[in-house]
Amino acid sequence: MKSDHDRKKEMLPDYLKGSLPEEMRSEIDHHLKDCEDCRDELSFITELVKVEVPDPGDLFWQTLPQRVKGTVEEEKAKRFSLRSIFFRPFPIAATVAVLLVLFLTYTNTTKKKELPAYEPFFSPLTVTVVDYSALTEKDIPLITEKLAVNELSLQTENFLEYSYVKEYASLNTKEMESLYEALKIKSGTGG
Repeated sequence: MKSDHDRKKEMLPDYLKGSLPEEMRSEIDHHLKDCEDCRDELSFITELVKVEVPDPGDLFWQTLPQRVKGTVEEEKAKRFSLRSIFFRPFPIAATVAVLLVLFLTYTNTTKKKELPAYEPFFSPLTVTVVDYSALTEKDIPLITEKLAVNELSLQTENFLEYSYVKEYASLNTKEMESLYEALKIKSGTGG
């Protein structure tokens, strides 16, 4: 919503022409006494009215629609459009290249890599499958005896606090590979 000041400022050209009713003219007169901004605006409008602009002639008015149309077409050409993206050769080539890279990356990552059998520490996620189908009741006491012997080593390591197992499990691939290389060197030197 416009303020009273803005409304009066918009009426200044009509005030200058003398086309306002008398009560509005007196309101603007009173306002002009108090408002320097509106006095400056009125003097600027007065100066503009005094400037005589020559008539450009019939040729100007006849060619004006063609010039406006040309300017509008130039502006349309500068604007962004989806058609400009899809029908230019560079964006199409770039899109095809990106799709090709994505496809090749996907196909290379989905191939299963066979682990070498001679390297036991090649992958930390290697699982050994044990067949328990031949297990009998006579074998169960032997297993429990083995567990009792191994329990001593498990009890000494507190899994809630610091643990080599946790540290080993938290290694990333590069760290695992460097550990494997270090162990391989140590096993070769007898250290």
